[in-house]
Amino acid sequence: MVYPKVTVGLLNCFGIMWIFFEVRRHNSHALCCIRVGDPVLKLKEMLSSIYKVDSSSIGLYLEDRLLDDNEIFSQSWINGTWETLYMEPMTESPPLPDVLRSPPAEEPVQPSVLRSLRQDEEWRTRYGIAFTLECNSNESESALSDSSDYLNVAIDPFREQFYTEFDEGVLEEKIERAQHNAPINIQFESIGSAWVFNAAERLYRTVQSFQWEHLHIRESLLKNLPKVNESLGMEGPVTPLQKDLLTVMGNYVDLYYPKRTHENSGEIYVAVALHVLNHVLKTRSIIVRHSGRRKAVSGKGDECELEFRDLGLTRPKVLILAPFRHAAYCIVSTMIEMLFANSNGQSFVTNKRRFHKHYGPPGNFTPKHVQGKARHQLPLEFYLQFQGNRDDCFRLGLSIAKKSLKLFVDFYNSDVIVASPLGLRSMIGVEGEAHHEYDFLSSIEMVVLDQADVFLMQNWKHVIHVMQHLHRLPNTDHGVDYSSVRMWCLNGMASRYCQTVLLSSIGSSELRALLGHHCQNYSGLVSVIEPQQTSEGCISSVLVSMKHIFHKIPDCETLVDEADVRFKFFTERILPAYKHSETMKRTLIYVPSFFDFVRLRNYLKKEQWSFVQTNEYTSEKKVSRARCLFYHGDKPILVLTERFHFFHRYVIRGIHHLLFYQLPTYSNFYPELCNMLLQPSMNKQNHQQTISTSTVLYSPYDDLRLSGLITVISILHSSSIISAAPLLFPL
Repeated sequence: MVYPKVTVGLLNCFGIMWIFFEVRRHNSHALCCIRVGDPVLKLKEMLSSIYKVDSSSIGLYLEDRLLDDNEIFSQSWINGTWETLYMEPMTESPPLPDVLRSPPAEEPVQPSVLRSLRQDEEWRTRYGIAFTLECNSNESESALSDSSDYLNVAIDPFREQFYTEFDEGVLEEKIERAQHNAPINIQFESIGSAWVFNAAERLYRTVQSFQWEHLHIRESLLKNLPKVNESLGMEGPVTPLQKDLLTVMGNYVDLYYPKRTHENSGEIYVAVALHVLNHVLKTRSIIVRHSGRRKAVSGKGDECELEFRDLGLTRPKVLILAPFRHAAYCIVSTMIEMLFANSNGQSFVTNKRRFHKHYGPPGNFTPKHVQGKARHQLPLEFYLQFQGNRDDCFRLGLSIAKKSLKLFVDFYNSDVIVASPLGLRSMIGVEGEAHHEYDFLSSIEMVVLDQADVFLMQNWKHVIHVMQHLHRLPNTDHGVDYSSVRMWCLNGMASRYCQTVLLSSIGSSELRALLGHHCQNYSGLVSVIEPQQTSEGCISSVLVSMKHIFHKIPDCETLVDEADVRFKFFTERILPAYKHSETMKRTLIYVPSFFDFVRLRNYLKKEQWSFVQTNEYTSEKKVSRARCLFYHGDKPILVLTERFHFFHRYVIRGIHHLLFYQLPTYSNFYPELCNMLLQPSMNKQNHQQTISTSTVLYSPYDDLRLSGLITVISILHSSSIISAAPLLFPL
């Protein structure tokens, strides 16, 4: 049997050529990737693992020529006639992979077999009370005889994730082997297209045929979900976005979601709160049951002692990082509503009044410098971003039980920690300081980063500092019973079992690097592909007639060298044209990085340039003076930081030219700044004779920033397009 022809394409990612292809069979398909330069044998091994057949039984043909196993994939093969490449089994047709087919009907399991499984000591040691926790104690034996339902109940992603013990060598080998597998593309209903890296098989089962039973969410939480959604004005008991998010999170796979908006934040908070509460309550239920069993056999001799490993080195299980107190208020309020939605107004929340006082309900936000008509010139997302309490230094401990929730609890008695990166950074300290406390982060099983893009505008080093202190062995025991601690905690492998959920409104290389360096979940990662705001990019939102000039800086070997290469190119090739030219006066220089800003400011002072500067630390009085000098032409150059624009959104008048030292982190900042040229200028006649320009410096490392602006990633590596002259986009 010959397989249907495949569809193949080519992707250039940071200089590495990837061949991605789609193998179709009936109504199903599989997506795979392989690098140019890899042998044919590697592709055959990949296909054999997908289709569960031996690699020797697969033949790969290119234009009727059987490819040898040692042949190297060449870029010359990619010439638009890929449909001539196909594969066929050398013996018999391999079966459809488990990921793409419905699970077969289970063989009937008799109640006696189930009873023997319950009595199996090895199974009980490994999975605790897997066969009794998920079923009511009064369930009849006849109910358990339904093998299909019973076995589905027994397979809980929570138990698979945290009650599967691996030897350290076996786990590392498993992860290393999985890293060589190419990512698989999956299309979700709401969150869109996503790359799946080394994900556990249970995720594919849930994606293929979604059922609430697959996620094993507690019944009390599921009953409250429709009421919580109704209170937020959502239609239906669950939204498609919530279903997709819970599908990924409920299978304990890492999630990178760069499509968070203020419009869908309510849906996301509900999904996150449901997942966090489900995790904490399940863990608590297991611990309570195990404690009851220990008490039941205590005093009956050592031979009756039961050993259940269900604890971490410290109690906190979930860490939620949020940028402002208002975000923490929304998250905790959603958790309270999820717990007590059907309690007839009786919510058992300790310190609730104190919580409202210090974190506060949402309120209207209007900056001091915005008055009158200027209020309507700022985007709506700016007001939504900074509504409510804007304090960015806080930390809050939550203790959760079945019918109660305690706020402002000491961390070592907490189940969930909600904090800002700055709040935790000030508590953790650094080595050498008198106060260096991080033991409460030793056994975190879930990390949620809400509005991670805002952390880039605050201080990204605080986030890195917190992540570096996760899962370290504590300095003291804090009264823990080591006989009840999970072995993977004692062996220092807690990071391999920790789930990370990263929510952002943009794609960023810093966020990707965080996942790559600090998130090591053995169950894999689902990375949602960054959204495109418009088909033309954000540059289509520019309303000013101006030239857009893009300069590609010289290639650098590493990202570390990029800062020096960019600075040298900017000071030697770009700035000299602005020093003595009268037509290039009234120039705004936009610098995203504060470190680059300090370096450039010092250079301008040293070279005795006439300029003014504003940053996030500049007082309002100095900002007003700098804007006035620039507007009246007394100072021809204004240097501005990205953080200053993010937190204040001043409308700068008098701009004739824009210089972007680097593309903005938020692509919508580019048209915002360009449209400031519509503001009136002091010298209107001279401005009419001057052609306004926007000059941008970019490098191959700015692919995400550039793709959001002009939606052409290939520009980064196309030497034919960017030979000597810069790109010009006159509008």
